[in-house]
Amino acid sequence: MSTRPELKFSDNTDERSFYRKFSNLPEKSSQTLRIIDKGEYYSCFTDDARFIANLIFKTTSVLKESNQGVIYLTLSQANLTQLLNELLINSNGYKFEIYDKNLELIKFASPGNIEAIEDLINSSSITQSMVIIALKIQNKSDGKIIGFSCIDTNSKNVIVSEFVDNELYSNLESLLIQVDAKEVLIPSPSSDQDPDYLKLIGVIDRCNCTITEVKSSDFNNKDIEQDLIRLLDNELALSIGDISLNTNGLSSCSAILRYLELLSNEANFGKFQLKEHHLNQFMKLDSSAVRALNIFGTSKNNNTSKNSNLFDLLNHCKSIGGSRLLNQWLKQPLVHIEEIESRQSLVEIMINDTQLRTTLQDELLVSIPDIRKLNKKLLKNTYSNLEDVVRIYQFLIKIPDIIEVLENKYNEIEDEDIKLLIELTWLGPLKELFTPLTKLQELVETTVDLESLDRHQFIIKPDYDEKLQEYRIKLDDLKYTIENIHQEIADELGLDAEKKLKLENHQIHGWCLRLTRTEERAIRGQKKFIELQTVKAGVFFTTSQLRNTSSESLELQKAYNKQQSSLVKEIIAITSTYSPVLEKLSLVLSNLDVIIAFAHVSSYAPVPYTKPKLYSIDDPNGKVELLESRHPCVEMQDDVQFISNDFKLKRDDEEFLIITGPNMGGKSTYIRQLGTISLLAQIGCFIPANEGAELTIFDSILSRVGAGDSQLKGVSTFMVEMLETSSILKSATKNSLIIIDELGRGTSTYDGFGLAWAISEHIAKNLKCFTLFATHFHELTKLSESLPNVSNLHVVAHVEDNQNVTSQDNITLLYKVEPGISDQSFGIHVAEVVKFPNKLISMAKRKAAELEEFNDNLSDEYTKDKKTKCSKEEIVQGSEVLKNILKTWRKTIKENEFNPQDAVESLQKLVKEDFKAEVSSSAYIQEILSTL
Repeated sequence: MSTRPELKFSDNTDERSFYRKFSNLPEKSSQTLRIIDKGEYYSCFTDDARFIANLIFKTTSVLKESNQGVIYLTLSQANLTQLLNELLINSNGYKFEIYDKNLELIKFASPGNIEAIEDLINSSSITQSMVIIALKIQNKSDGKIIGFSCIDTNSKNVIVSEFVDNELYSNLESLLIQVDAKEVLIPSPSSDQDPDYLKLIGVIDRCNCTITEVKSSDFNNKDIEQDLIRLLDNELALSIGDISLNTNGLSSCSAILRYLELLSNEANFGKFQLKEHHLNQFMKLDSSAVRALNIFGTSKNNNTSKNSNLFDLLNHCKSIGGSRLLNQWLKQPLVHIEEIESRQSLVEIMINDTQLRTTLQDELLVSIPDIRKLNKKLLKNTYSNLEDVVRIYQFLIKIPDIIEVLENKYNEIEDEDIKLLIELTWLGPLKELFTPLTKLQELVETTVDLESLDRHQFIIKPDYDEKLQEYRIKLDDLKYTIENIHQEIADELGLDAEKKLKLENHQIHGWCLRLTRTEERAIRGQKKFIELQTVKAGVFFTTSQLRNTSSESLELQKAYNKQQSSLVKEIIAITSTYSPVLEKLSLVLSNLDVIIAFAHVSSYAPVPYTKPKLYSIDDPNGKVELLESRHPCVEMQDDVQFISNDFKLKRDDEEFLIITGPNMGGKSTYIRQLGTISLLAQIGCFIPANEGAELTIFDSILSRVGAGDSQLKGVSTFMVEMLETSSILKSATKNSLIIIDELGRGTSTYDGFGLAWAISEHIAKNLKCFTLFATHFHELTKLSESLPNVSNLHVVAHVEDNQNVTSQDNITLLYKVEPGISDQSFGIHVAEVVKFPNKLISMAKRKAAELEEFNDNLSDEYTKDKKTKCSKEEIVQGSEVLKNILKTWRKTIKENEFNPQDAVESLQKLVKEDFKAEVSSSAYIQEILSTL
């Protein structure tokens, strides 16, 4: 581990003063970390230091104690970058305050506000938007009016809107997922025990957003219109649509502007654009569906296979912009059939032309830098340099090649509709946006010395500026003089100028000469040679003439650099004016990148994906018919031979599928599979199924799967289950897809079954939307007898009839889904597989046989004819005999001082001799003895 510097003070008085001032800083939450910028390193103290030591260094041994007894930790910039990426980018919930040496706050950062620390983080790894949203909620008799505003400081977009929601905030949950919110501002509540407030923070928390409470007074409409006009530089912006009537939305916008302090920086004026966002323009996803469909990986499964989640599976994008757009598309699946089919047609073009796809992927798109990051650096100017301008130039010179290969494809196609689609999506925008950028390309070629790029030098051409050229000529003359001096001294000393006598531009001594230590005697005793420094590599020396020439060259070089610096700033300022055009160009290329990624995945899957036929949302003939479909992520796992399955659902016919079957048989994978395939289809990708696949478009995917306790929030497994299910029932429409896995497990069997039946009946009878319901309540399958749109499926398991086969080997899971009912769950079989003790298995089988109404496993000695062996009277009589035996045994032990072995023998004697007749005649006792 590298050595970190000590925290130093000039004396104890300074140290005491610092800690006193530090302790007087305003109170902070445990989720806020305070960092002190010491210039060369950073420091943190007490609890923050302990937390960071464990997180970053995985040990507390790196902690130190000051003279005043305060625990502290020092961090390098690399350590701080790692910390910021870990707690701000990869997970939510933490905020950072960075202070200078005088404990003045210089930077603040939160998950939705990373502007201030962008120079400290590894922003190239960010494949998501850092969006902040503010909410103002107004209660009305018919529901809740949710006013919201969201600002993405990366894309410079502002959204202001309102919508109606129910008391469970179901629409709000979908909104947070659609806009990819990282932080949510809400007014501070009058009471943190208000049930409505608890529901609100529960929804926000489920969506993995950081909650920030701000003063209620920050949510007001005063001056908001003129503030927005300054940001947008468009006096008519608020005249669009109903934005000016969204009073709650405008109040929310006011709160964000204050929180981000956007109006305090004039560089933001006129840079933002107003966008509209309507919930119904995209498919709605609840947080449970995002988890169930495994759309994104979690920080907990970073060590799993690359293809374990949908984002990783699809992310064959060659640019950061493409990865960001893919992230957005996965959270905003389309619902309009024309838009989806347009994307599918573009994907089909790339699938059918492997050469075009390969050329774009491997030769052209790889050259696209992170335009958004470069734009932000250019606009800040202080962080930018000539290298950033050159990277944009190197990107621009590839655009004509991209246009050329797309034009060649365009000319090959005969279908006019497809040609128009390529023109509107890619060719037209690329040509239009590239035209003004040719001037930027010419500027770079005119001003930057491109020949120096091979030497990793980023400099201005000397002949670009008259003064710069004058300096360059003088510098070249001085360099010529210095080289002549070098050669003259080499000749005088009789040394080879190339091998023995080196000319070097030393960082301290300037231009000087170096001899190896073995050749040092050549200058010893000669006054004209001035020794400068002796090091392991040799002896540095100079002469009066060389020293004076070097000093002159140094002064001239400073003047040259100063002149060049002012020109670089000028070029950066000019380049930054192209930022809006570059951003739009980046979006067009990101679209191309994602479409090609879809084509790549569709082509290289174990079985190539196919293009499904789609039915619009309101089509009464809508159906789902998938033959030999597969789960796209599971089939890509190593050593997995995936068993494909069919789906058939039809409006007013088969709408509600109940799936039963053994544990580990594939029920959960099956029901999630349809959700994942539907999502793939609605983002425009092909799907893993045979030709002839048909899919209806869903307005939402709502899920209830595997809930866990939230004990810190006081919410049990069953409460989470009921909250999620209630939200589904309130927000689902006839065009939704509902996925439910094992509803009712969190309470008693009878209550759970009653709820599962009532919920299923309500969905099938009233909502009439496509639903997949996996359950172990076999009695639920009887619902199909009363409702014609309910069908039963089961996961097939083969049970071996051969009695010589051991019990844990006689069941084979086939992972095949077929019509009909499974009459067993094989739960005890799972216990056998994981090697439960035999006695526990035996007891479980006996108890299961007592409780269940059926028994068809006649080959099992523990359950065969179970109901006929012991009547209620036999159990009572047998229990009485056992009681008498134990009473007699206890009395015998009291009267005689037995050791443990003698006590056991005494009990055996009572059973085999004294009570032999009673034991032999008791069927109940004989049954117990047979299990021992």
